[in-house]
Amino acid sequence: MLNNIETIALVSIFIILLVVIFKPIKSAFNLDTFPSCVLSVCVSALCIIGMSRFLKGSIEVILLPYAVMAILILTILLLSFIGQHFKGTKDRLSDYTLRKDAAAKTDNKKLRR
Repeated sequence: MLNNIETIALVSIFIILLVVIFKPIKSAFNLDTFPSCVLSVCVSALCIIGMSRFLKGSIEVILLPYAVMAILILTILLLSFIGQHFKGTKDRLSDYTLRKDAAAKTDNKKLRR
């Protein structure tokens, strides 16, 4: 049961990493779609292997950078999602206060007349 959950989590992380890694590889190396996809799959697979071995307690120096890269990519995605969520809330709040301030200014102008 625990192996199934671990496999599902690693496959979903693999797909996320594959999508995130594909575009920078394609644009950085000016490759076509197929070579970029193959390279992205290889890097994502190394990241997943490194993460799974790191989480099991086996630290291999060769795979450690890939595990760190995978963890950092996932952390950056999480932080950007949280930042966009709070930015949207902040924008809605600032729009509300701007409208409230504009309404107060028009009320003040009406009172002065």
